Amino acid sequence: MIDEIEVEARRVMGSDPAHGWPHVERVRRLAHAIVDGEGLTPDWQVLELAIILHDVGRHLPGEGHHAVKSALYAKTLLRLHAASEDLIEAVVHAIEAHSYSLGVEPRSIEAMILSDADKLDALGAVGIARVFHHGCQHDRSFDDSVRHIREKIIRLPSMLHLEYSRRLARERIIIVLDFLDNYSREARGRDPSLPP
Repeated sequence: MIDEIEVEARRVMGSDPAHGWPHVERVRRLAHAIVDGEGLTPDWQVLELAIILHDVGRHLPGEGHHAVKSALYAKTLLRLHAASEDLIEAVVHAIEAHSYSLGVEPRSIEAMILSDADKLDALGAVGIARVFHHGCQHDRSFDDSVRHIREKIIRLPSMLHLEYSRRLARERIIIVLDFLDNYSREARGRDPSLPP
């Protein structure tokens, strides 16, 4: 079942590096690192399905919060594959709880892992690249994207659930803070790399 659902998710999400299939692959690698680093034993079927489907709603037509759309899509798709209601409920919860803005608290270890892995992919050099790529797609200025980093991205480490995730975030947030510092100086015409 997972293989068939992955094929469908890849088709819907495409190759958008910010929120498409490349993001799913990075989140999957981060989730596996968290599981290993924490010594966890999640329900792998729940975790894999939630990872695969957590952002599919961003690529579906219509209005609404992407996590809600992803959860509804997951529910429909999993029922088509004759998944149990317990499995569907666990996957849907993890998808809804991964979102920064939806405000659903994770109640399962799978939801915590997905939430942390998704937030870690928004940090570091890749996270910065994602912000600017997404900004270009939505006609945002550099300053708008930097504001998004200042208002949202730098808050992500405080929202992580697991110690190993927080350890990874400490390394990645340094990259983000250095970027913000350098951007601010360069945008004001004070390029620290130039001689006086």
